[in-house]
Amino acid sequence: MLFNSLSFIFLFLPVALAGYYATLWVGLRRYIFVYVVIASLVFYSVWNPAYTILLIASIAVNYLFGVGIEGARSPLAAKLLLTAGVVVNLAALGYYKYANFFIQSANMVLGSNWTFTHIILPLGISFFTFQQIAYLVDISRGTIRSGGIARYATFVLFFPQLIAGPIVHYKEMMPQFFDKNVGRFPVANIAIGTTIFAIGLFKKTVIADCASLYAAPIYGAAYAGHPVGFADGWTAAITYTIQLYFDFSGYSDMAIGLARMFGIRLPLNFHSPLRAASIIEYWRRWHMTLQQFIVSYMYQPILLPVTRFAARRSLGKWASFFVTVALPMVGLFALIGLWHGPSWTFVIFGVMHGVYLATNEYWRKRFQKRRKKQGQPRGGVVVAYHVVTLLAVAFANVMFRAQSVASAVEIWKGMLRVDQVAQLAGTVPVHGYELFTKPFALCLAAIVILAFFPNTQQFMGRYNPALHWSKWRDVAPPQIVLTWRPTLLWAAAVGVILFFGISFTSRGQSVFIYFNF
Repeated sequence: MLFNSLSFIFLFLPVALAGYYATLWVGLRRYIFVYVVIASLVFYSVWNPAYTILLIASIAVNYLFGVGIEGARSPLAAKLLLTAGVVVNLAALGYYKYANFFIQSANMVLGSNWTFTHIILPLGISFFTFQQIAYLVDISRGTIRSGGIARYATFVLFFPQLIAGPIVHYKEMMPQFFDKNVGRFPVANIAIGTTIFAIGLFKKTVIADCASLYAAPIYGAAYAGHPVGFADGWTAAITYTIQLYFDFSGYSDMAIGLARMFGIRLPLNFHSPLRAASIIEYWRRWHMTLQQFIVSYMYQPILLPVTRFAARRSLGKWASFFVTVALPMVGLFALIGLWHGPSWTFVIFGVMHGVYLATNEYWRKRFQKRRKKQGQPRGGVVVAYHVVTLLAVAFANVMFRAQSVASAVEIWKGMLRVDQVAQLAGTVPVHGYELFTKPFALCLAAIVILAFFPNTQQFMGRYNPALHWSKWRDVAPPQIVLTWRPTLLWAAAVGVILFFGISFTSRGQSVFIYFNF
């Protein structure tokens, strides 16, 4: 079921909220986990009832692994159970998401003609797999303790974050369901949640889906083998970057808003990443829960052995940097690229960002002493950093969106055709109707929103909109300060935003980009 569908907004959500608060108000708090599990299974089964069985089986198996790890009689037994649990999760993910990809790749290399049964990708499998792996690791580290199966199922299934994140942790979520205030202040939580949800819906249906109307034809033409000119190349790169940002940040806002309606706070997933002045800062603020997962459960576990390897070999400063920072970073991001989907375009996208990050880290280390003497850069230097970061992101996003490596290269070639720069004049609207037929106005509006206006959490900052908000409150402050308050004026403004968000669904429901992963 899509968050941007009328059936969800006007049927499922009101019924789910009414049942949730009714369960609390009649004194059945101990059954709240059962209610959330049932509601979430209904939400998931609308997509494909058959795969609901797979989801339930995944939850049951991981719960049993967690109980086994927690009750293991020796560290070795716990480690073996953890390894087995991770392998089972990755095997399921590999089968459903990558089996056909690896067979097709083998056919290309070997010239063979192996075939495999067509597999439908279970919705949200990448997210709930990572979430459950993190749970098993946290159990093995002793940072959390397992609860009942209903509580664990609630942690995995809670529908606002089930399909495309944010990737949440047991220690973040479950204490909120136990909190004495859960179910209290329903009017305030529903008002705050509805506002956040409305902004996310507007981002998705009005901005992201409109941007896709300009981007999709150009990527389709490139895939069909048609040459791409300078104006079309940059239109494809810019409009898709806008689409990707507003689609996924819109989904994340909607997830945070929905959870808040139930009195639950989800972690931030976006914090104005396109205002970042470096790729490192960009990834700290783009898909934040994935970045945190990478650091905590992938990068840190390999950092100690590679650091010891570098020390034993007495590698020099930059050789050590290559072994302990650059190589792991590129390798991990290649895997993260592959996590996004079974395609070489995603692998290359990941490698590009790995190289970006390694280069950025080298730059920081190379000029660390100079920065200490001269202080932080200002003025034109900062602007240059912003521009370089945005260009790097836009170029990588071309590979992320393209249907093949060749079509991405075709669009890159068009972007570099500086001899055709005069084509840009044709993208500027001359007549009024061209505001809706050319991308210039949409791109300008999106850039102004991204550069100057508060993001959703900053707009709702007075009301602690998400977990760990205090950590990010003062990061990337907006140039234009707007703060929501529970007044009639703001209620009317949010009503207008919600009206446009819902109205634009009449063009047809479009799947969120990250639902494909």
